[in-house]
Amino acid sequence: MEFKGNKSRVIIPVVEMTPMIDIVFLLIIFFMVAAQFAQQAHIKLDLPTELGEEITHKEQNKLVINIIEDGTIIVDKSEGSISLQELESIVGSTLGEDNTGWQNITLRADENALSKSLNEVIGVLHKHGLSATNVATETP
Repeated sequence: MEFKGNKSRVIIPVVEMTPMIDIVFLLIIFFMVAAQFAQQAHIKLDLPTELGEEITHKEQNKLVINIIEDGTIIVDKSEGSISLQELESIVGSTLGEDNTGWQNITLRADENALSKSLNEVIGVLHKHGLSATNVATETP
């Protein structure tokens, strides 16, 4: 005697796409917000207009030092103004021991900033053996 329910059935697994789509949307939102924070790392400054070497590739600098009009020093990774001693420790940790990372430091000074503040920052960089750094300007 043969039973009718004895046939083997093929079970096809169903892949739920809804959780994967949710994760993709969350990743898109995360990267959009992260990109906005990266753009806000640069403070609005009136940079001096000079002809200079134009960087064709946009490489992310490790350290951006901003000098605003009243002489306040703001580093892109800090939340507020910093002192020269704090700047010295930040530059030391960014450079490491070999002092070959001057390409990773960009100096942005407001056009109307006091040259005294600029000289103090350059003095701190010089203490760490840097004789050159990137200075941001606007093209005329």
